Amino acid sequence: MLELMTKLLPLMIFWLLIAVYLGGWPVDLRGGTGVRQVIGLLLSCVLFVVAWKLLHAAFLGFGEVLGGIVITTFIAAALLPAIAWLGFKMVGVPVAKVNPAH
Repeated sequence: MLELMTKLLPLMIFWLLIAVYLGGWPVDLRGGTGVRQVIGLLLSCVLFVVAWKLLHAAFLGFGEVLGGIVITTFIAAALLPAIAWLGFKMVGVPVAKVNPAH
């Protein structure tokens, strides 16, 4: 069961976190067509899963649940803005901060 969780958890967490990041934070995707933005989103997903797997391997020594899942997920979630920036930048779609109106 734990093996299945470590395979599915990064994918499930990514879609939740990217929805909150792109929808709730003051950021905007500038430029690019819809196809480029979708490809950037998929690249961001792949980069997030790779980062999660590397962090999982690095922190597995702290325990299967604490290091392998909990710490890994918190650090990967903190890295999501940088991962999304890189994934979208690879296809030429910059992620820019939006100044919220008061």
